[in-house]
Amino acid sequence: MTRLSLWTTALLSSVASFSSSAFDVDTRESQEPELDDQFRVIAIPFYDPSVDTGISVVPIYNFYADGDSKNASTLSATLTYTQNDSYYIKGNAELLLKGDSIRFSGEMGFSSTNITLVDLVDTNHQEYTFDGDFYFKVYDNIYLGMGLDYSTARYLADTQRDKLLLKLTGFSEEYKADTGAKFSFLWDEREHYYYPYHGFLFELTYEDHGEWLGNDKDATYSSLFSDYRLFYSLTHNDNHIIASRWVTRYLLDAENAPSSAYSTYGRQGRNVQRGFVAGDHIASHMTNLEMEYRYSISGSSINFLNNVAVVGLTGVGKVFGERLNPTDPYHSFDDGDLLTMVGLGLRYRLMRQERINVRMDFTYNNENEVLAYFSLGENI
Repeated sequence: MTRLSLWTTALLSSVASFSSSAFDVDTRESQEPELDDQFRVIAIPFYDPSVDTGISVVPIYNFYADGDSKNASTLSATLTYTQNDSYYIKGNAELLLKGDSIRFSGEMGFSSTNITLVDLVDTNHQEYTFDGDFYFKVYDNIYLGMGLDYSTARYLADTQRDKLLLKLTGFSEEYKADTGAKFSFLWDEREHYYYPYHGFLFELTYEDHGEWLGNDKDATYSSLFSDYRLFYSLTHNDNHIIASRWVTRYLLDAENAPSSAYSTYGRQGRNVQRGFVAGDHIASHMTNLEMEYRYSISGSSINFLNNVAVVGLTGVGKVFGERLNPTDPYHSFDDGDLLTMVGLGLRYRLMRQERINVRMDFTYNNENEVLAYFSLGENI
């Protein structure tokens, strides 16, 4: 696995700052809302610790679905190519409808990634995915949701050794479909959808991958996923923010679940656990807590600086339960390795009224790895 050098990271961060400032950035103050539709195309450096450096081109369209919506809906696409010949083609939607009484959050696409699983086997992972959820407001800021999670994937290897290891760990060279139905409870008291200054969110999701959805009866399973986020403003002008997020995934029927259903620390579904390479730590269950301190520059005579925020971050987590390593098949929560990281980040406000940022984070973990992340939007 190639690790990004500190010098390369510094160079790419400079490129990120330049590419962001090269576009016409909205500098309106949020106190003077102008609900205009906006379309941008941005090019930003990409880094995923599991697939090396690259570049992403992201066309993004923000619009207000009706006059009652205070937050914009977003349609975007992400086209990414990396130095280890991995690539992603994905579409994303965040739709806030009927005065935010109906929401849709979804992602679909294809990826071909060259990764190392559990520091053991080199593979090319090819996957088609669709992951979408509808949420319906039932009372005040409480929603009930239902969704569909579909993927079909295969794992290819070049050497006989890697092919054998893939087979032993349960990964197939043939495309295998996996379909799940999701049912969610969502309580969202955040004052903004994309970048809140205060409030909290709690979501609990049950996901069933049963035979009734067309799955192989010998590979059925279900899971529970919880997501709790808390935001607190330290000042009246909201330029000092504490943000935290605690996520937990518990794989039910782990002994019957396919290897692809296991919890992957570093990237679990659409959620990223910063500081660790996706694929290095895999087990049936995972938990992760991240916290950020966000300082937004304000009142500067230089408009560029008024769009910049500095972030300090830290995180801790574990994977535990059933494992894919046949020589070490189970770790209790107490026996699981403690995964910790600290980091620094920068934000550049691309769309001020919508509070949508270009993000880059640099992390150092307790395995002595320095990793970097570039993205559009927040992790918390």
